[in-house]
Amino acid sequence: MEVAPFDARCAIELAMETQKAIAGGDKKGGVKAGWQEVKFDRQIAVIAKVNGAEVFYTDDGDQAAFANQLGMDVKCTWELDLPPDFEQPSFLE
Repeated sequence: MEVAPFDARCAIELAMETQKAIAGGDKKGGVKAGWQEVKFDRQIAVIAKVNGAEVFYTDDGDQAAFANQLGMDVKCTWELDLPPDFEQPSFLE
């Protein structure tokens, strides 16, 4: 995991994504959340994309939608493998 800033490259990418959404007729990109939440969620997804993320880990449906729109693979916590210490033992063995 890496902490990355919202820099000039991110601002430009965010502006382009917002412009695409507005041109498509829905500045929120199909998300039903409030505008402030949409802007914040879109920022998070853009920061990940600009910094080279290929997989976006989130349980937030709106963030997942934006990450998908940016071409990233989205993984939720319930899709991750459990560490061996926490796996349920098989009853068949």
